[in-house]
Amino acid sequence: MGKRLAQLAIHQAIHLIPQPAVKLAAWLMLTIAFSLSLSVAQAADQPEGFDQLSPLVQSRWNSDDGLLDLSWEDLIPEGFRADAILDQYDPEKIAMLTDDDPLIIEIMEKLQKAYQSAPVLGKLDGMPVRLGGYIAPLEITPEGVTEFLLVPYFGACIHTPPPPSNQIIYVKTEIPIAESLLEDAIWVSGRLSIDSADTDLALAGYTLYSEHIVPIEY
Repeated sequence: MGKRLAQLAIHQAIHLIPQPAVKLAAWLMLTIAFSLSLSVAQAADQPEGFDQLSPLVQSRWNSDDGLLDLSWEDLIPEGFRADAILDQYDPEKIAMLTDDDPLIIEIMEKLQKAYQSAPVLGKLDGMPVRLGGYIAPLEITPEGVTEFLLVPYFGACIHTPPPPSNQIIYVKTEIPIAESLLEDAIWVSGRLSIDSADTDLALAGYTLYSEHIVPIEY
């Protein structure tokens, strides 16, 4: 509606000026002013701190929904690798070791510590986001799931070890999710927090207060 009114105002202003040259100048000035006003309006819709995000993450902004459509990689600070500890060891030697070898046990302990202390991206705190993933249920009521971990692949934290903590999001929802959706990929949208959550299944580096959850349709 605001855009349409602005267009009408430009059209009327042009026709109030009879001279062709003045009319052209007025049209150019009003068009520039209109474009600037649209840019300001779009910037006003973006959340506080948006300009501090990387250009790649800023490109995820969905102006129609007012959300950042994030990928899981966007949650990882630049340059961080949870498995960087493995660079200290000879992969061929590791491949020859058994599971009960002291060196393997040492490496696994270091990996677990690195996974649990994986850093989060502080600039995402408070951002409205949407992310696709799978459910690792924490709280199941007769109505459905009300608390769960959102994870990047099916079975994480249940059938397989947890991924790094910055790849796990603790989700609290007021609208229970039907148990029939537990094996489906879902979209979750809401306000993201960098508050961690230590749960029975895993340590989550992020918390998301869900506002909307829907199955992903392929």
